[in-house]
Amino acid sequence: MSKINSKSKWLIIIISVLIIILALVFTLSHLLNNNSSTNPDSSQSAENNDNSDVSKVEEPDDTDYDAVKPPLTDLPATVVIPSQKDPETGKDKGISFPHTVEGYNMVIEKLAPYDGIYVEDGSNSKIKNVAMLLIKNNGEYPIEYSKICVEYKGESLIFEISALPVGESVVAQEKSGKAIPNGIALSGTALVVQRADMEMSSKLISVKDNGDNTLTVTNLTNKTIPTARIFYKYYMKDENVYVGGIAFTSRITRLAANQSITLHPSHYTSDSSKIVMALTYDN
Repeated sequence: MSKINSKSKWLIIIISVLIIILALVFTLSHLLNNNSSTNPDSSQSAENNDNSDVSKVEEPDDTDYDAVKPPLTDLPATVVIPSQKDPETGKDKGISFPHTVEGYNMVIEKLAPYDGIYVEDGSNSKIKNVAMLLIKNNGEYPIEYSKICVEYKGESLIFEISALPVGESVVAQEKSGKAIPNGIALSGTALVVQRADMEMSSKLISVKDNGDNTLTVTNLTNKTIPTARIFYKYYMKDENVYVGGIAFTSRITRLAANQSITLHPSHYTSDSSKIVMALTYDN
């Protein structure tokens, strides 16, 4: 009888322990489920909520360092860069530089070979003897976009520039990395788009270089800015000239009222880059 009681006692103890363990497991599981439902991951929530005011930074991709082109309907007529004639023989001497593009006061100062870093495709590869144009904007307005073609016998050189402020100069490298062909430049054309409103949105946002290859962008208004773009170019301080016709950009979406964020822009370095403009958009 005592053996039966002993066995029953141990059975009761074992069952009681199992019940306690199951109760603890159930309680722990319930607590974890509640925590998960009330505290979802914040970045996932901001990503999925189209109405969120949380700003997002989009790292530049290939399209962000192509030359910025305006809509096709805004393009003006192409201006001819004429060949010069020898006054004595009457023969063509080719294009003479410096040359001022008629109607825009954009000066093509020289065509020459360039050794250094190739930036027009974002690769930053080392190059030698690539054709380059030195161009200065002496016009009244910033140059939004320009395409210059220089024609040789059987070959063309193409140069594109964008976001060139008034009074500034840029070294534009040949778009495909071509060298200067043999012979003379027979003729050329220039397409120039200038915009009076292409400037810093200084009343809406501020951009500060932090000295460590980062930028701090601040919304100066009491409303969310749907989209902002920061435009920057390589810049040689000693020569006071931009290098590369293209302008790099970084885009910010949903920048909340009075919010500041830090950007780590691709191809931006504090000692060799310069902000040329910052624009805001309604969409």
